[in-house]
Amino acid sequence: MRNLSRAMCLMLAGLCGLALLLEACSAGGDDPIRGGGDGGDDGFNAGEGGVGHDSPCATASDEAKLVPVNIYILFDKSGSMIGPKWTQSTAALQAFFMDPASGGLRVALRFFPDTGCDGDCNAAACAQPKVALGELTNLSAPTDAHEQALIDSFIDVVPQGGTPLSAALDGGIAWARDLLDASPTEKAVVVLVTDGDPSDCQTSQSYFESVASSAYLDHDIVTFAIGLEGSNEALMDAIAQAGGTNGGYFIGSSDVQTELVEALNAIRDSFIACEYEVPVMVDGDAVDPTKVNVLYTPQGASEPVTIGQVANAGACTDAIGGWYYDNPSAPTMITFCEATCAALQADLGGQLELLFGCATIPA
Repeated sequence: MRNLSRAMCLMLAGLCGLALLLEACSAGGDDPIRGGGDGGDDGFNAGEGGVGHDSPCATASDEAKLVPVNIYILFDKSGSMIGPKWTQSTAALQAFFMDPASGGLRVALRFFPDTGCDGDCNAAACAQPKVALGELTNLSAPTDAHEQALIDSFIDVVPQGGTPLSAALDGGIAWARDLLDASPTEKAVVVLVTDGDPSDCQTSQSYFESVASSAYLDHDIVTFAIGLEGSNEALMDAIAQAGGTNGGYFIGSSDVQTELVEALNAIRDSFIACEYEVPVMVDGDAVDPTKVNVLYTPQGASEPVTIGQVANAGACTDAIGGWYYDNPSAPTMITFCEATCAALQADLGGQLELLFGCATIPA
């Protein structure tokens, strides 16, 4: 390993959990460092605790591909949203859709209350998006047809009515379950945006917690909660925490557009670098899950390091990090430990690839 600064080296030490890296980092300032052994320019060999393209056991490699992320945004258009809150928050949504960094996200959108998703508490209606699921690109509308459809959906929409929040959540979860039934290896995410207390349908906090928790624990559906000014922060926090996130995002009144864009960006970025697909076949050969390694090349570096495997999520620690399979005997997904994911998110210019044929290196 060559030409890595001390700061990058320390990040890699926490990311990969390799004693070799820790020793090298402690050895000397910002000077270039080199690992032991004779790994060459293509990565570590087995003697260095890692593998690379030049390892005799390596049979193939492939760019790591993120698990597709499908997001259903349910956006409050009740009467209390009218005025600057509506104009600024909708401008924020449109800016998020137009951001090239959102390219690759699959997004569906529905307003509530609207067209059946209202005080009648019809969750099935809330499960029907106003703008059906589609993938954003890094191009601009009208070239990006889905971006254009999302932007056009705000035309002539006027806030009015109550806040059937439970129907919106129920509908969002139903939409996500249907998607996962059809595409079980993908990711389904519900984003609930409101500025008030539920005024129709179910109103108890325990109901919301039960719905979000069941979706997360039973189906791995993640629910994010964004509260605009006037929202019940305790309720939104409870929904988010039950839905597998740390807590709600809360937007003040002074700069709604900027704060909401930041919240949406944080939600988007939370899925970058965390979950990747495991192919069934590579170059015509079946993938042996015991012979898969993850190689990471930091931005500006020429050589990859091997990120080690842990048994499961419970084996992750901040000091070691690593990755694990969703199903070790028949994996479809690689998930990075929280500490490793955070380090990768801090280096979005880095590259990840899967190397096949060599026994999987443990963390």
